[in-house]
Amino acid sequence: MATPITLRDYLRRRAAWVWNEQGHAFTRGLSLQEETLTEMLLLRMARDHAKHGLSVAMFNKTEEGINGADWEWIVRTPWCDLGLRVQAKRLYHASKGSDYGGLDPKSGQSAKLIANAGTSIPLYVFFNHDHGTNSSLLNGGGEHPYRGRSYWGCSIACAKKVEAEKSNALSKLKKHSKPWHRLFTPSGNCNAMGALGIDPGEADRSMPGDRRQIFERIRDRNFMSQYIIQHDLAGVAIIDFSDFRGE
Repeated sequence: MATPITLRDYLRRRAAWVWNEQGHAFTRGLSLQEETLTEMLLLRMARDHAKHGLSVAMFNKTEEGINGADWEWIVRTPWCDLGLRVQAKRLYHASKGSDYGGLDPKSGQSAKLIANAGTSIPLYVFFNHDHGTNSSLLNGGGEHPYRGRSYWGCSIACAKKVEAEKSNALSKLKKHSKPWHRLFTPSGNCNAMGALGIDPGEADRSMPGDRRQIFERIRDRNFMSQYIIQHDLAGVAIIDFSDFRGE
């Protein structure tokens, strides 16, 4: 009988999957865009439901033709809930001569992400790989027993710290980034303060009553359509680990 994996183990494996999928794409002349990577990742997690006791419910802009750059991710564990306003950025291929080229520090997009977050935690999710100009910087932070740099496939950074850097260079942003499994402690508790360096109360404030309604109404298409319009979102995903068994 297989030994159950922890929540951190699971997220580390999904990070490796993102890291490797981008590598497979590059070797075939393809470059996966942020929207594609986000939806592929969430779909892969949704498909893992039966095996791991993980539930992922999604509703995105493509169904209603709604414009919006950010996703709202609501993450639940048996011990805590987090409301995240997420913008994904991919590490560019070395041939582009840039790192996170889609993150233009002159565009004001970081400031907009922060302003639009409301009570959510504004968060960058970086999709990384081993084919960037500065990919060698992606090391450290894996912690025992993780091996291999692919745990950097999905990394996270507080949008406020990214905004303060005024840069899209990996050398500048890496010091604010953590592999996304660090969002949780080894026992499964939320660790947003440690991973993102945010105020202790920000995680608690990220789940007001109106956001908690989504747990009950994610299947209500009219409600979700209006919620996405109201909050100018690309989509909403509930990532529910409350029954996570790690089998």
